[in-house]
Amino acid sequence: MPKANFNFANARVGAAYLSKIESSCHTGEQVTIQEIKFSQDIGITFNPETQELSGTPTTDGDYRLFIKWTTDGKASHSAEVPIIVNPDPRSLWKIIEPPADDKYFKTNTDNQIINENGVRIVAASRRGRSHEHVGTFRDDDFFIAHDADSDWSIMIVADGAGSALNSRQGAKIASETAGNHLSKQMKGELGQTLKALVQDWQPESQKQVGPLFSELYKNAATLAVKAIEIEAINMAQTTKSYSTTLLATVSIRFGDELFAAAFWMGDGAIAAYGPVGKVRLLGTPDSGEYAGQTRFLDNDAINDSSFNNRIMIGKWKDITHLILMTDGVSDPYFETDNGLLCAEKWDNLVNEILPYLQPDEAAEKLTDWLSFFSPGNHDDRTIAISW
Repeated sequence: MPKANFNFANARVGAAYLSKIESSCHTGEQVTIQEIKFSQDIGITFNPETQELSGTPTTDGDYRLFIKWTTDGKASHSAEVPIIVNPDPRSLWKIIEPPADDKYFKTNTDNQIINENGVRIVAASRRGRSHEHVGTFRDDDFFIAHDADSDWSIMIVADGAGSALNSRQGAKIASETAGNHLSKQMKGELGQTLKALVQDWQPESQKQVGPLFSELYKNAATLAVKAIEIEAINMAQTTKSYSTTLLATVSIRFGDELFAAAFWMGDGAIAAYGPVGKVRLLGTPDSGEYAGQTRFLDNDAINDSSFNNRIMIGKWKDITHLILMTDGVSDPYFETDNGLLCAEKWDNLVNEILPYLQPDEAAEKLTDWLSFFSPGNHDDRTIAISW
């Protein structure tokens, strides 16, 4: 009795499946499969004309295929072979709620939108699957604000260090402290002075803008670190246990022109995007030798002689989106620091989120979008956009 071997790919629940069956007989004769029956309905069928298995599997497990085959079209033979349907990776993730009575309780998601006088800013933050799986809190945070009188806008995203016990509170403190300071300053005399200089934007004006923003961001960062230190003392915790990144922009629009001053401490990304095919990265991420390693906001970073290198200013035409994000978004979309420089990757990201940027529902829609699945990328995700 002739013997045949049948080879085909494993399937996965929920994923479209198409696999041609590679058949061979020990006699060297050509094998034709006449019919296949399944041990149970799993969402896959057999096409005898193409000798292919296809469908969308509905359940995972090991199943049996009962194959009727022939080499000469006359005598039929039978074989029983296994087919493996792997589970959808997403189904393996648990969703465990963090303790509701924790002293630093934080909601699993958060969002905010500003839509007034032609100014549209949205921010959304979502707990990562790695936190959901073990029942820990979202470590990310954000701050957005706009002053209608001065026309200045503030956006901040912060990513608490996953290895630091109180980092979620560190991100919250840093965002709020720095954000409130920046907002207060831009509403006052400094904001008026900077607005006039930016509007003028002649060489002499540009020379004055840099030092003013350097001092502004240094003061904001210093206040944020001091607020964290005070919290650590009050709670008898180490300052390092509140470690966080901090990415910020102060921006203003004049017609079709956008001015932005960015501050970048840690990983993630800040970019001025537009028109299509063009992006300006407003700084450099602090990436370490291994995944998850970065620089966090502290006194050493503030007092470093290269502090001003963390600040970038510019004024451009045709910028459609000013975008800040934590590494939970930048890693799956850009993968590497070099990837952040790729305009095509930014095109793809903006095209993907554009349908969600309808002002009436942008905050909720963007929060939902942050649940996208990317193998190996399960960190908290936070994004802030001005458009």
